[in-house]
Amino acid sequence: MKSCVFLLLLALGALGCVATPPRGLVTDPIDLTDPMTPELEKRLTSDVNLQLRQQEDYYLGPGDIISIRLIGRSDVLGASEGKEGVEIELGDDETISLPLIGAVSVRDKTVAQLQEDLREAYSAYVKDPRPLVLVSFYNRNQVTVLGTLREPGKLRYDYGDTVMDAIFKAGGISTGGRGGGMAPGRYLRIYRERLSWEERANLSLEELAERLSVEGRIKTREEIVIPIAELVTQGTLLYNIPLQPGDVLYVAPAGTVNVQGRVNSPGVVFLGPSVATLTQAIVERGGMRYSANSIVEVVRQYPDGQYVTYRMNAREMQNRRARDFRVQDGDEIFVYGDTLRAVGEWAAEVTRGSIRAGASATYNPVGGN
Repeated sequence: MKSCVFLLLLALGALGCVATPPRGLVTDPIDLTDPMTPELEKRLTSDVNLQLRQQEDYYLGPGDIISIRLIGRSDVLGASEGKEGVEIELGDDETISLPLIGAVSVRDKTVAQLQEDLREAYSAYVKDPRPLVLVSFYNRNQVTVLGTLREPGKLRYDYGDTVMDAIFKAGGISTGGRGGGMAPGRYLRIYRERLSWEERANLSLEELAERLSVEGRIKTREEIVIPIAELVTQGTLLYNIPLQPGDVLYVAPAGTVNVQGRVNSPGVVFLGPSVATLTQAIVERGGMRYSANSIVEVVRQYPDGQYVTYRMNAREMQNRRARDFRVQDGDEIFVYGDTLRAVGEWAAEVTRGSIRAGASATYNPVGGN
């Protein structure tokens, strides 16, 4: 009997030693004793796996809203009733404060890194902690769309978004004219950061300057050029490339040309789908007058500042005996006069004026003598 009592006391002493909290713990370890159904665990696991796959390179920053849970221990975070975790908007100091562990820095961390930091921190208070971090709002996960779009501005980026997705989110490309806005040019451009968030976070200023230098100049973004007609009209999927967070998509307007000289209504012409060539621009300004010379000049300035003059027969183009000339934004079109045609036009004007004067002189209103 005494031996049995001795063994019982020895066993209780051993259990007491196991239950004694290790040094540094504010409270006893908390077991994950809350019920965890297979369905719930599968859903939570798939959520975080999807999150990490979608945003492996996404670094948390000010303005992001994150949701933090401890799977099976919602009470540890002090979550409100009906919620499994807490939601926090990251401030400029890029730190968060949580129960038991206090302040935690999120500066230059990915979701996976923050999750690992929380696991290590809570392991001092919770047995086998399983933190889950999800991003509710990505402040940096946006793309900017500019130019001839119906609703330009900043758009939310969803994983897998392509160029066409961004165009649809912006209301589509403006067609100009009756459709409203200016018509698009022939190309759209995507300006993309040349370095990822991870590279920027881990490189020194000297290394950043070296990586971003191109021919002695620092260029933070690369330019991707996509033909609009092939993408939108013909639906060539090759050009419908995936976007990345932070991309700037610019749909440049087709621009304008200035038509001067012997046309019925000289002035500026807005280019677009229906106005892209020399003869179309001339028709837009009322067409050539009879006194106009058939030879027309187009003066174009190139990016290096050089001016080039193109001379062509506009009437042959109108009669489809010559290939039409495609004009560009900023072109100056000069339609000069022809001496013999000017005389003929003058004679025709005089003749028409005489006919109108004669018709007015023979007109006898009612009640006249």
